[in-house]
Amino acid sequence: MKIAVGAMSHETNTFAMGTTSLETFDTAVGSDLLTTDRVGRSIGGIVETLDDAGVEILPTVGASALPAPTVETEAYEWMKREFLDALDGESVDGVCLDLHGSMFVADEPDPEGNLLAAIRNTVGPNTMITAALDMHATVTERMVEHLDGVAGYRTAPHTDVVETGVRAATLLLDALNGDTDLALGWEPFPMLLAGERSESEAEPMCTLVGLLEDADGREGVYDANYFLGFPWADSPHAGCHALVTGAAGAQVVVEEVATDLAEEFWRRRDEFDFTTEAYDPGTALDEAAETDARPVVVADTGDIPGAGAGENTTNLLAAMLARDDLGTPLVAVVADVECYEACREAGRGEDVRLSLGRLYPSGEPLETTGTPVAFREEEGAQTVLVSLDGVDVIVADRRTNVHRDPEFVRRLGVDPATRAVIALKSGYLSPAWKEAAARRLFALTPGETNQQLADLPYERVPRPTYPLDEDATWQR
Repeated sequence: MKIAVGAMSHETNTFAMGTTSLETFDTAVGSDLLTTDRVGRSIGGIVETLDDAGVEILPTVGASALPAPTVETEAYEWMKREFLDALDGESVDGVCLDLHGSMFVADEPDPEGNLLAAIRNTVGPNTMITAALDMHATVTERMVEHLDGVAGYRTAPHTDVVETGVRAATLLLDALNGDTDLALGWEPFPMLLAGERSESEAEPMCTLVGLLEDADGREGVYDANYFLGFPWADSPHAGCHALVTGAAGAQVVVEEVATDLAEEFWRRRDEFDFTTEAYDPGTALDEAAETDARPVVVADTGDIPGAGAGENTTNLLAAMLARDDLGTPLVAVVADVECYEACREAGRGEDVRLSLGRLYPSGEPLETTGTPVAFREEEGAQTVLVSLDGVDVIVADRRTNVHRDPEFVRRLGVDPATRAVIALKSGYLSPAWKEAAARRLFALTPGETNQQLADLPYERVPRPTYPLDEDATWQR
């Protein structure tokens, strides 16, 4: 038995400035895909499961990047070509893919559907294709048409990415070994939902995820999922989805389960709220100042690099510099290559004039003076801890998500427990920061990941859609 594997992962923020080129992606071609940890998130679980089953694995291509602006056509076409070239002339029994599900390309708003259609055309109508998808995938008609089975993340923050790969590969193996056809039940509904309102440990998402696990126990149902889409993409396919994989012989049951799951999610749409205390920026800092426990971790939610924002807005930093009741707070991270280079040239302990980041929406930099304290390379990013006038800030030479791990700031010489306030370019916090934080706050800052979705300039999203249209209705 031979099974082809591949990965294409990008969550595209169409409101973010600029474009995403191929050079932005980590890539692996051929056998390198089987050993790298630089591409995809579920591919490791897929490969391990297939390897344990003793099947022959045909690696194709892997490409993934930190969420970012619209992907350039040339980058996507390279990925697609590598997939098809690897499959050309090969006879495979199945295909198992690691896809995010919310990529957006300059002239192709449904790149995953386009890719799957091309793969289907290459391997033929009878070769089963399964995929692992991110919980925030934007499912499209073409994706459903060309996929036989799907497994999706059930946690946010995403801590089950490897397990999801195992589930996707197991769906394929069980079907092939049992000579059973797979069927999908799909129920989209008109709703936009940010992850900051739908963490899986909080209600109502906690209960809804439990419904998925219950559905898996139904006769003929193999893997039930909710996909919440990605709200910072102005996509004609935007929305939430229930998507269920089951036995072809139980198609009616599979579709009924998908409908029931969608209806329950829609019924509870008004219950989704911020899963962390959320305030306007000034009030968030007031709350932090009045809290004795350390550290208070404040998420700068309008500028989340993990959701595609530029990681360079300085609105919250400017507000912190104007106060003297926050101790010596830490801000992590502002991406600004020119400022990083200026700090590197000045050297540790030397004052340097900085035009840092940009105030949103004016685009004007924050003019300030700082002293570099410590330098560190971390996961390909060059970073520097800079002491400003009463605030410490970590500056990086590129967009990065390394600040999601508190160990990173410790390696720069900062003990989080000694700081009254730590501001992170983040939405919902990573499990490690949740453990480290004495109190967690959302600062609802302006930016490319504005949490007030009704304020975003959507043009392609189908209307009416909740909560953009509070009176939106839907029924199966």
